Amino acid sequence: MTTSLPAPRRRARRLVSAGRLLLLLASLPACAAGAPRRGGALDAELARLLPGPSAGTSTARLDPSTWREGRERLAGLRREVEGAGPRTLRVRLALREPRTGHVLEARGAIAVSPPAIEGRARAAGSDILEPEGALRMILLGPGGTTALDLWARGDRFRFAVPALDLLRRGDASTPRTALRGLPVDFLRWWMLHPAAGTLLWYSRVESTDSFVLRDGDAVIDLRVDDRGVIGARRTTWSTAEGARRRRLDEEVVIAEGMGCGNVRYAQASTGLLITVICEAEERDRAPDPRAFVDPDSLRPGGGP
Repeated sequence: MTTSLPAPRRRARRLVSAGRLLLLLASLPACAAGAPRRGGALDAELARLLPGPSAGTSTARLDPSTWREGRERLAGLRREVEGAGPRTLRVRLALREPRTGHVLEARGAIAVSPPAIEGRARAAGSDILEPEGALRMILLGPGGTTALDLWARGDRFRFAVPALDLLRRGDASTPRTALRGLPVDFLRWWMLHPAAGTLLWYSRVESTDSFVLRDGDAVIDLRVDDRGVIGARRTTWSTAEGARRRRLDEEVVIAEGMGCGNVRYAQASTGLLITVICEAEERDRAPDPRAFVDPDSLRPGGGP
């Protein structure tokens, strides 16, 4: 005779499995250098929902009026992102295992302190704006135990899965291949400065603004339609000196908007598919400043 585990224990096992999955994805060897890595499960949907420019148009020369329009629209988008100020998002997350298709769920919060912008009026209670931007995401499992903890400030990050005693730390010098399976770079970009980067190209097709941006070793195809729906494809390239330039990975995100809304994320190299449902957003009261302190520097009593 077989017996089934109680629901809380089943949920706990699923959350531990999610941590094991991330650890496995992070430890897998990289694919062959020439292997293509497209945007995965959301790539076709991005093209359908938010049509972009025709292939090859990004190599054409833009006229001055189009450049001016692109810069103005991008500046407006950045003002919208920056004007949100420090905030806390209450979220529900579902992670689909690429091998089995099982969906793993957790709930938690994301505290966001966007980069401080000189001359910008600060939102209510926003006296903790970080010059370099910071975020903290904590997901809880059954009984309130921490299933996942991500801290990022500037180019530094700390990623922990306590149930597995897994702890990863890094900064700007961390090889991009070491972040395989851990969408740290993308979360920092999306939550803190999704419109950042040098404008390389702009066009407007079927009520959709399309921007091509360069952000360090990544090229971003960012699209925003008149309804406020946002999509982005972030392609990361190897930048090793003397080595042949090659595509490392592609990540795609589709969101209802920049504010509190549903977001879906796909990582091509691992098949990882994540859905984040924003249940509430608090802007009137800034997050606790301790949320943005490196967790490893906090004393047991709660102070740095």
